[in-house]
Amino acid sequence: MKWMHRVRHNIFSVSVERNDLRKALDEWIYEGNMYDIEIAEEVCELCDHSNIRYQFEIINIHNKNKLLIGSECINKFKISVIDKTGNKLSNEEAKKKVNQDRNKLVTDAKIRGVINSLVQLSKVDENFEIDSFIKYFKENGAFTPKQLFTLIWRLGKYKVEFKKSNFKLSLKRSNNKQQLFEMEDWKVKTIWECLSSSQKEIYNSKKRVY
Repeated sequence: MKWMHRVRHNIFSVSVERNDLRKALDEWIYEGNMYDIEIAEEVCELCDHSNIRYQFEIINIHNKNKLLIGSECINKFKISVIDKTGNKLSNEEAKKKVNQDRNKLVTDAKIRGVINSLVQLSKVDENFEIDSFIKYFKENGAFTPKQLFTLIWRLGKYKVEFKKSNFKLSLKRSNNKQQLFEMEDWKVKTIWECLSSSQKEIYNSKKRVY
């Protein structure tokens, strides 16, 4: 396989072991260093897979060489995963940690995306009070129905670039649910993509009761 040939070439060139692939891979560890380059344009330095956005750093325990690879390669090639105390995790624990780390990168990227959009909105909308929205978002990770509608409507009005699915709705409080239930249909439609599947079901169930 061509991709396996690339893996052998890439790993042997920076490892102590130059013949046995498994032995060479066993020289490498993942300790938790990971990066979001924000644009999916990098190449995995192990398998040469393109369009990588989230990079995971592995280190050779013998010569301290480093490679930036995709998360799937850590699991696929059973790269040793080390926890914060320096212990090697089992295969199952390793997969769980790598997945958790990748999810954190994705979540952090979404948070940055929301805040960046709010900052851009504040630059073109003089009446937008950004501080209160950002404060609420940082504390709750989501917005109330009224806040969410205001943001989505204003972002659209001022043609600010944003990804609607990054904006989340909080229904933890009863008054938030009441806000949603009392909201006009066209406003609910405006924020519909921001609702989770369970939130959509809650809304639909309540409307059916009415």
